Amino acid sequence: MEKISFKTRDGVTIKGNYFKPLKKHAPVFILLHMMPSTKESWNEFAEIIQKNGCAALAIDLRGHGESTDQNGIRLDYKEFMDEEHRNSMNDIASAKEFLAGQTDLDMSRIAIAGASIGANLALWHATIDKDVRLIMLLSPGLNYRGIMADEFAPKFKGHVFILASEGDTKSADSSRKLAGIFPGETKLKILKGDMHGTNMFNPEIMDELLKWAFERI
Repeated sequence: MEKISFKTRDGVTIKGNYFKPLKKHAPVFILLHMMPSTKESWNEFAEIIQKNGCAALAIDLRGHGESTDQNGIRLDYKEFMDEEHRNSMNDIASAKEFLAGQTDLDMSRIAIAGASIGANLALWHATIDKDVRLIMLLSPGLNYRGIMADEFAPKFKGHVFILASEGDTKSADSSRKLAGIFPGETKLKILKGDMHGTNMFNPEIMDELLKWAFERI
């Protein structure tokens, strides 16, 4: 794993954990954490991705973890209004620009996994980036901080895996509704319990998600 950083178009310094590919022309996975969390919540998942020959980049979204500087002003997600959360789209766009500057990546084969607000951001980005082939949405919401997943879902025609817990009622209900909206191949899995986002991870769940992704990327 390599610690990296880059600056967004609106001046936020984003820190990330980059897992370099073990083969040439590798697909790449962009990993977006939930709130509150950090890029480290994806470490085990990213290590499996890397062991399978692909690249992975987990970033701290603005105001989280180490991504707290915007042109000398300190950012804290706890103080964000909805618009400031939506500005995290700049973080994802700049993450792609960073990856485009790396060698041995196939930038036409991108997967994005997101948890909670990261899931909604992943979906939004996928609707405007033709290089995204598949998305994995962990505990998405129909409306998370003004990011309207039910409006974006009909626009993404790639592969979708949605994961939620039954006891996490809002996310489970949102996931069921979203699963009926996507026009492409969509897999919905509802787990027992009430875990949210990457807290749902265990070895079996991670293996199932990535087996599905590796067959489609």
